[in-house]
Amino acid sequence: MNPVAVVGMGAMGSRVAGRLLGAGYPVTVWNRSPARTAALADLGAVVASNPAEAAAQAEVLITVLAGPEALRAVTEGRRGVAAGAHRSLTVVEMSTAGPAAATRLAAALPAGTGLLDAPVLGSLTEAEAGSLTIFAGGPAAELDRARPLLSVLGTVIHAGPLGSGAAAKLVANMALFCTLAALGEAIAFGRALGLSPQVLADVLAVTPLAGQAARRRQAIETGTYPRRFALSLARKDAELISEAAAAAGAKLRLAGSARAWLADAEAAGWGSHDYTAMLAAIIGPKHPFQHRSAGGSARRLRRYDGLIIDLDGVIWLGSQPVRGAAEAVARLRASETRIVFLTNDPQATPQVQAARLAAMGIPATASDVVTSGHAAARYLAARRDLASRAALVCGPPALREEIRRAGFRPVPRSRAHEAGLVIVGGHERFSYAELRAAVTAVAAGAQLFATGRDPVVPSSDGPLPATGAVLAAIETAAGVTATVLGKPEPHIFGVARQKLAGCQRVAMVGDNMVSDIAGARRAGLDAILILTGTTAEKDLNRSAVQPDRVFHSLAALETEISRSRHRAARNRALRGVRLSGSP
Repeated sequence: MNPVAVVGMGAMGSRVAGRLLGAGYPVTVWNRSPARTAALADLGAVVASNPAEAAAQAEVLITVLAGPEALRAVTEGRRGVAAGAHRSLTVVEMSTAGPAAATRLAAALPAGTGLLDAPVLGSLTEAEAGSLTIFAGGPAAELDRARPLLSVLGTVIHAGPLGSGAAAKLVANMALFCTLAALGEAIAFGRALGLSPQVLADVLAVTPLAGQAARRRQAIETGTYPRRFALSLARKDAELISEAAAAAGAKLRLAGSARAWLADAEAAGWGSHDYTAMLAAIIGPKHPFQHRSAGGSARRLRRYDGLIIDLDGVIWLGSQPVRGAAEAVARLRASETRIVFLTNDPQATPQVQAARLAAMGIPATASDVVTSGHAAARYLAARRDLASRAALVCGPPALREEIRRAGFRPVPRSRAHEAGLVIVGGHERFSYAELRAAVTAVAAGAQLFATGRDPVVPSSDGPLPATGAVLAAIETAAGVTATVLGKPEPHIFGVARQKLAGCQRVAMVGDNMVSDIAGARRAGLDAILILTGTTAEKDLNRSAVQPDRVFHSLAALETEISRSRHRAARNRALRGVRLSGSP
């Protein structure tokens, strides 16, 4: 059998490789995180050191990646698939990346290399059983050569010339997303009109939505959506549908609505659940994330022994301290609540932020502070595939220093083409020259990372541009979506949580509904909103994600924690009195 390479060992890619190994194919695998290749190596797969090496060893190479950005990162550049491709190789692109990505990949591959775009319909169960539906685009002769291998994975539908497979997959996904959105809106509409659940079920049973309504009823009633296809990936696919429609001049109003519902569900913390959790954003079902108003609560505040507190908007606004914040921190610490401070601002090191805290009356050391620059440097240093690469830092000196300490070699803008990675952090000296250098580096194969995506940061004079504003310019010009390492991504919360080792009940305290509240949800933390920064109480009604509790200030939160502690002490004393007086 012809040697095969599989690039991308996510949930689907690993199963594709396993299926081919089981069929007797000699398989080479590669993944950005090498640990994911270990199980396949135990089954007999050869592990390549980079995508170029995988391509050089194969006659068929399959890419199964998260999207067009990941596809470009893996196929282009000095170590990419194209660098190792040869005339006897056929590349089978099975990611959901859109027709434009297939066109770009064709241009990147050397002349004579075969290419099929062949995304799949089906999930993990189908991949393991070899019952996927494969939409193939490309020359018929090329498909005939690959068909015996593809038949191990599922049923092949020849959709047409190159790009047609990707187009067919987007059409299929659009139909799925729009059907689900229609179901959710129909249920929400029926509930608003006062129809009972049973009547709603009976009505939907005689409509074209009958099959979906019956299939999703248990998930809706229980509020649980076990993952088959992650909602975060579905949201990405919805963006691809929108982009492809715009390029083709097609008006897709229903698809736009489905895309918005998916985005709302992801912001509400459902990104790691199945894509059908879109229904949660539409219907508002039984859900663990319930809003607690600033003026009261449906339940008492939990007794936290650890708090992760945002700096910008909670402790200070720009250069001005928030009134009562320093005193609140002192009282929390006096009650044996451990505190770690967290910020998406990459413009100062933990040492500098700690000194600033001390200057406003909050004793702190660098170990009490986690910055997005520090968290990003830790993440990059742990990536063995990035070891020893040159880094282009589009950010402040503090970020450059963190990257240097992590073992990377910063390169000047004039040598941007040498960079293996680009790291972006907001700063006041961002310029066109820096933008051009970042685009040059990415075009040469560098991976793009960022310390955050917040477009603005609160200050006493109003919002100021932040990392997200800088990143938007670079992403637009480079045509690549960055991997974000600061809030709201789980990594930075994990770094902060490690500093609270031993704490049993930890909450995130912040002012931003996306970076703080939604981020806490994704990290598995309780979320407490403080209204001294970017979010006003009226904004809660427009947000799909909701905090556990809302307070007007950190001082108000501390007051409620103190009251809760006193109530608990009084109740314990009363129970002791009752017990001592019993016969």
